Amino acid sequence: MSILIIVILVVLFFSSIRIIEQNTVAVIEMLGKYRRIMSAGFNVKIPIFERVALNVSLRQQNFTVEGKYASQDKVIVTIATNLIYIVSNEGEGIKRYTYALENRGQSIAAAVENSLRTYIARETHEGILEKKEELAIHITADLERQFDEWGMIIKSFQITNITFPTSITDAMSEVVASAQLRKAAENKGESVKIQSIKEAEAERERKRLQGEGIALERKAIAEGFKQSIEILGQATGQNAKEIMTMLTLTQYLDTLKSMGTSANSKVIFVDSNLGKTSTMVQELSSAIETSVSWKK
Repeated sequence: MSILIIVILVVLFFSSIRIIEQNTVAVIEMLGKYRRIMSAGFNVKIPIFERVALNVSLRQQNFTVEGKYASQDKVIVTIATNLIYIVSNEGEGIKRYTYALENRGQSIAAAVENSLRTYIARETHEGILEKKEELAIHITADLERQFDEWGMIIKSFQITNITFPTSITDAMSEVVASAQLRKAAENKGESVKIQSIKEAEAERERKRLQGEGIALERKAIAEGFKQSIEILGQATGQNAKEIMTMLTLTQYLDTLKSMGTSANSKVIFVDSNLGKTSTMVQELSSAIETSVSWKK
């Protein structure tokens, strides 16, 4: 008999010992009524009379909800969410978490879906995409009080995915593609415009430089003629008219020579009659005299 008593006492002793893990608490009932909370570490309960009603984790917990909701413009939107919460580490909060809800999962899902449905019904499907952050903030604020009554604290609420019907996504893709094409066309038109302006500016600059080059060339020729007339006049005693006639003939013959030796020349017909050449020289001289008298 004494051995049996010893065995019973040993069993009762070990059954009274409870080791609670870190970030966990145990809710203790005595004869079916809430009594106290065991914290992490070594704990002792009264055998037979006390029992562990629930081990409660104080770590962050995730609760995912996915549902279909009608937007203001009657589009059925599928939204996936992730609720991150913790259990209040206060005794009263742990007690509410243990006893407030019969089916905790269903109650949390119903609260999240009801809040989502209310918000989505006030927004168009396009507005939902633009206001994901605002939606998350709204749901968090809307559920905070309710979760506090259940002994939980919301840490964050995340919209993990938003899905529209295929017809809506196809239409949205076409709108985006059309906008991109229009933007590309505008960019191309602007590029062509800029290129045309640059080409016109380059052509204007080219002509300006070409004109300056021709002017400088003519100036150099004129100065060359002037120097030649002065030198030949001193050397030969000829007047300016006679010297200019000779220089013009020399220029004419040099031009014929350059034309004949050009790589692109084919066949050139030139009247070599001296009479014709003399007549041309006289005509040039007359033209020069007329030009000089007109300037005077």
